[in-house]
Amino acid sequence: MTGANQSRRRVLQGGAAAALSATTTAAGAGGAAATALPADVLELHINDGYVPMVDGSLVYMRGFGDRASARSDPAPGLTCAPRAFLADGRLVDGRAHPFGAPVPPGGRPAPSRPDPAQAGTYLVRQRYWASIYPRRTIIAEQGATVRLRIHNNLAEPHRFAVAGMPGAAVTVQPKQVVDLSFPVDVPGTYVYSDPMRAPVERVLGLYGVLLVVPAGDAWRAGGPGSVPFERQWVWMVHDIDPVWAQLASQGRRIDPQARPSVPRYFTLNDRSGFQSLAVSKDAARNESAHHDTLPSGWPRRTDVRDPESPGRVGQVVRMVNTGIAVHQMHFHGNHVWTYRRENRDLSRDHAVVDDKGHVLLQQWEDVVELDPLQRADIVLPLKPPPDVVPAVWAARRQDWTYPMHCHAEMSQSAGGGVYPGGLVADWVLAGGTPPTGGS
Repeated sequence: MTGANQSRRRVLQGGAAAALSATTTAAGAGGAAATALPADVLELHINDGYVPMVDGSLVYMRGFGDRASARSDPAPGLTCAPRAFLADGRLVDGRAHPFGAPVPPGGRPAPSRPDPAQAGTYLVRQRYWASIYPRRTIIAEQGATVRLRIHNNLAEPHRFAVAGMPGAAVTVQPKQVVDLSFPVDVPGTYVYSDPMRAPVERVLGLYGVLLVVPAGDAWRAGGPGSVPFERQWVWMVHDIDPVWAQLASQGRRIDPQARPSVPRYFTLNDRSGFQSLAVSKDAARNESAHHDTLPSGWPRRTDVRDPESPGRVGQVVRMVNTGIAVHQMHFHGNHVWTYRRENRDLSRDHAVVDDKGHVLLQQWEDVVELDPLQRADIVLPLKPPPDVVPAVWAARRQDWTYPMHCHAEMSQSAGGGVYPGGLVADWVLAGGTPPTGGS
């Protein structure tokens, strides 16, 4: 933000820490800012509106959108397209990152060549393919500065805050615009949300993910020594309570203690059931799900005990619980390797027990517990299923698709519908002849 721009605004009272730059001004018609938007600033609008659920019901929600919209808008702007803040100061399209890396066709990276050590498996290309990210994702390269302009288009104060990131928070009064900037230094997965009246505003939809990518190696979750991957996925799992939504739409105060949330709809990257599985009648929505939600790749001999083995790394799923329920993420076909929680690589040798009694250790799991606001990074090996019959594996000529679903029963029948109607996903071991992936 330039000095000239600063001189035309008053500093927000009660502002922020030294690492924070925040200024405010009144919004113009439709929530438009009173000054021009610099090219390196991401604009977010606090909007509300009605969103169709998987069963067709309309539910009132709020969100950080990338355009101003009215409550009556048939397609309100409640989410932002992924954007990326680069270390060189640029703000670019963030749907695929690293910026400029090849985008895997259909979200599925092509392998390098067959693995001579085992028939039907392949060596993958490492540090080559871009990952593809869902809406609500903000990416920042380590060392970059995140610059936001936040419009509050609603009638009550709201707050933008990144949990665990000092200085990355600001309150925005009704019909006001605030500029906020903060540096990012520690790689990891962070939740941004409105923590006012917690967890109400987050459950109503004011949430997203800030993904900080390590400097010098965007194909690791952490610094040197952290597990490398072929590509990664971000999964935001969320719970929607239509009773809370109705109360909020009427301007009534919600007391989470007096009226505990009872979620009825459950989403993964804003999709449920057949939408998550990419079998809806909306071809564009199905394609988007394949790109940013449904892991897919060619079989490989992944060994997490030797993560630096050339050509034999898996794919990483960064799972973030932005909701209010405890979820149990259960994978079929492969066990997954949980190696990172709350932005810290777990030990391989020394287990610790957290304050909730969870054992924290790098380990194989087929169910990964995800409490509210917890984050877990897992490796999906994409290796031949350990109990597959050799003759069946040798005869395989097509994709093998496996489910991932939550083991919390309520999340599987969204809106009282039949299973699977809620928090589900697929992952795919690719079959047939792969495209040429190069050397």
